[in-house]
Amino acid sequence: MSSKKKIQSASVFRYDPSFGRCPACNEYNTLRRSRSRSIIETTIKATSFYKIYRCNKCGWRGYRSTIKFTVRTAKYLASYLLLVIVVILILRQVLARLG
Repeated sequence: MSSKKKIQSASVFRYDPSFGRCPACNEYNTLRRSRSRSIIETTIKATSFYKIYRCNKCGWRGYRSTIKFTVRTAKYLASYLLLVIVVILILRQVLARLG
């Protein structure tokens, strides 16, 4: 068996904002999850990657993303978008010639 190391490079990965900085006071490790207070907050929390956090030190309360995008993700998204645009333009030309 070979002892090659697997290189794992995720383009999108989960992130726990609790270990990050508070946007208001810039202190590390002061954020904790907060309960949703309205139907709108519950809907945002259930349907997106944004969760509600509160700072233990300064009292800031707001949304933080639970995923991080890398440069690789941006490159993939840009190339897929370009591919979709090219396909749409080609289909438009083909349909114009047929119709």
